[in-house]
Amino acid sequence: MKKIVIVPILLALAIALPAQDGKFFASIGASAFAPADARFKELYGDMQASPELKLGYNLYRHFYFWLGGSFVSATGTIPVLEAEAKASQMFLSFGAGWETRRRGRLQADLCAALLMAGLREEAMDATVSKWAPGFDVRAGLRYFLKKKIFLGLTLGYASASAEIDAKDVVIGGVRIGGSLGLRF
Repeated sequence: MKKIVIVPILLALAIALPAQDGKFFASIGASAFAPADARFKELYGDMQASPELKLGYNLYRHFYFWLGGSFVSATGTIPVLEAEAKASQMFLSFGAGWETRRRGRLQADLCAALLMAGLREEAMDATVSKWAPGFDVRAGLRYFLKKKIFLGLTLGYASASAEIDAKDVVIGGVRIGGSLGLRF
C-alpha cells in the first residue's frame, strides 16, 4: 500500500522538475534507530535497524527539497503473558534542506521535514494501526568518492504523537545512519 503512494509521488517529482546536471540526488542507506517511546523500547529493545531512501532536487544554490522514506520492524515478548508481539514504524518525510559548498571532498547539510509516521502493532490476535503527522530533522556529512558519488553520515530525530487505546504514543526516535548516494 505504501509503495503505491510513494511511486506516483516520485514519478511526478521526476517529471515535473527539469533534469539538469547534478540537480537531483538519491541515496540509500541504513540507520541505527533508538525509539523515543518508553513502552516500545521495553517491548522491542533499545535499538533497531532501519533501511532508508532519500531523493532530492536542488532548487536554488544550496537549498533543496527532499522526499524520504524509512521503516523499522521489531518482534518482542509481552511481559507476564509471554505472548509474542510484532510492531513496525513507517516514516514518510517531505521537506527542505541546506547544504554547504564542498570543501575538497566534504559537504555538510541540514534539513527539516514534515513527517507522516505510522505505527502498526500485532499482539494476542489484535492489530492496532495509527498514522500521525510530525516532524523530522537531520544533520549530515557527505564524503564524495567521485564527483557525483558520495557516502553520507547522518544524525536525526523524527517524532509524531498519537493516541492509541487512550494512551499517548510517540512514533519515532533518534537515528544515526550511513548511506551511499548519487547526484544526477
